[in-house]
Amino acid sequence: MNRILVGTALAVVLVGSSVAYAANSTPAKTTPVAATSSTPAATPAPAVDNAALCTSLADQYKTAEAANATNAKLGAAKAKAAKAEKECKSTKASDLKKGVADYKAALKLLGVTPS
Repeated sequence: MNRILVGTALAVVLVGSSVAYAANSTPAKTTPVAATSSTPAATPAPAVDNAALCTSLADQYKTAEAANATNAKLGAAKAKAAKAEKECKSTKASDLKKGVADYKAALKLLGVTPS
């Protein structure tokens, strides 16, 4: 029993002294990094005007719908476009974003690349 107590006490003293030494020692001096950089600061991306995109994609969809009247996926594309038209009438940014996504999906169904 005494051996365990002596071993534990020794371990506590060693750990305690190393922690105390680390707290009192001064850190090594580091050389500061130059503040100037050759890369320009990141500029925020311009805000997307989803209302204008809705209008543009609606016009593009109408043109694509007329050109793809015999496309097998026209029914699915019409459903997506109807949903997009409803969402694009909203004033909420999230609905406008969904409307843009739906118009793009409708155009892709017809094989047209949205622009």
